[in-house]
Amino acid sequence: MSTLLRISLAAVASCALVAARSSVFPDCSGIAHASFSAAFPATFLNVTYYDTGTLNVSGIVNEVSFCEFLVSIRYGKNVSMGAGRSNSLQFALWLPELKYPSRLMALGNGGEAGVINYDDMMDDLNSGLNFAVAAGNAGHLFSDNDAGVGTSLGAPGVYQPYFHDEDQVKAWLHDAISIFTPAAKSLMESYYGYRPRHSYFRSCSTGGAQAFSLAEFHPDLFDGIIAGCPANWFTHLSLAFLWGQQQTKTDATTLPAPVLDFIQASVIKECDLIDGVADNLIENPLACPFNISSLACTAAHHAENITCLTPSQLSAAKALYQGPVRSDSLSTSIFPGYALGSEGGWSLPQVQGAMSNAITIPILQNLVYRNLSYDPSTFNWASDVDFLDSRVGPLIDAVTTNFTSFRKSGKKMIVYAGWADPMISPMWSMQHVEAITKATMGSQTTIAENDFIKLVMVPGGGHCGAQVAKYPYVPAQYGFSSAIVDWVENKTEPVEGIKSWGPTNGENRTRRLCTWPLVAKFKAGGDVDDWESYTCG
Repeated sequence: MSTLLRISLAAVASCALVAARSSVFPDCSGIAHASFSAAFPATFLNVTYYDTGTLNVSGIVNEVSFCEFLVSIRYGKNVSMGAGRSNSLQFALWLPELKYPSRLMALGNGGEAGVINYDDMMDDLNSGLNFAVAAGNAGHLFSDNDAGVGTSLGAPGVYQPYFHDEDQVKAWLHDAISIFTPAAKSLMESYYGYRPRHSYFRSCSTGGAQAFSLAEFHPDLFDGIIAGCPANWFTHLSLAFLWGQQQTKTDATTLPAPVLDFIQASVIKECDLIDGVADNLIENPLACPFNISSLACTAAHHAENITCLTPSQLSAAKALYQGPVRSDSLSTSIFPGYALGSEGGWSLPQVQGAMSNAITIPILQNLVYRNLSYDPSTFNWASDVDFLDSRVGPLIDAVTTNFTSFRKSGKKMIVYAGWADPMISPMWSMQHVEAITKATMGSQTTIAENDFIKLVMVPGGGHCGAQVAKYPYVPAQYGFSSAIVDWVENKTEPVEGIKSWGPTNGENRTRRLCTWPLVAKFKAGGDVDDWESYTCG
């Protein structure tokens, strides 16, 4: 599911009270005005009751009736000075009419945020897991991202207000969820008469960075956390976008879509059957022996007009597989590169420069150098990396590897990454979870032995779901919410696999996702498209 989602607050708030209330549940507005804790510097923007089937979010309607509380909560250094002089974060809380909704699911943001993630709220409301759900806008407005142009990302040379407010920057990736969650729990107590017995957080990309921030800075706030395709090393991820732009910026080094499709098809042809299943999918790209140099042009290729890679294109492709490195130590990685089998997605913006233009350059111009005329082509891949780390790393990164507090308090975390993600290298998730495992449980401990974080690598998975254009047949909806609930509440680790379903082409196909380093193994005689036909081994 997309991480750059929004829906008009006005549209959400406009639905009238459409059905008679059950006497079992209190009145929405009565709870809002009578019982909300004075401890929170908050203002109610709207309180609305939705009967079953009356709210439509991106084509999905609510399967249970609920009360929505739309709240603005002040935060930051000037929080005590009143709404006119402090920053504010808007959040929505949906409290369903269920007999025993003892769980809260909080949801994060995508991209540069600024909006409430209603799509994911609807998913978890309808999950059948009895969640009350909450999500916020990360402490700034959508219209601030690109000076009111109307995108969820930035642009070179454009002043972005929230990058010039340290409290708003910290809220974006570090603090937003911890700002609204206590208030959401308090409202839940006012409505049901008790606080949630278990609290969970789920999000992807920027939301994955928010997830790691919670585990690092607020380890007691949630019992279970789901972090997808995490952007928690945001400084270096942004450099990976700049690297991709610079490596493919000339006519000679650009990699057009037909060339990328050719590379990906060549990789899959060589490595599809490694897992014993002919399904146009690579279960484990690390086991794939493909060598990109085998596609280099020769005299025979030219004579027969066969597709191949020129020396410049070959160099560019190798640079994207490698990822950015320091110019003063070419063996020192700044951020890992992309995996085999992801090539078709490289035609997405980061290779052609749009992700660098939308994220990296605005950060460098607004947040790092405070100069809208800063020329990113002058970026020094040694000294400027260090300056970036020192200047903004403490504000937007969450890369600690010592999770002792999180583990000792019994918290659980599922991290997932798509092997075909063309935005954030899946190798980053693997490297980071491995580092956390060793720092927290001992240097000889493997990822497989980690008892508080489980890593799931999704074959053919794109960024936070499907890589739609190239893997439409790959299931792109994941049962991580039920898996984290089962792990936290029933102590059942998800080692036997997690179900995935819903490929974007509409076919009825399911697959088993395994916790790394386990991979799905096909059982002879089974149905290739049924997750029950696989085991994790």
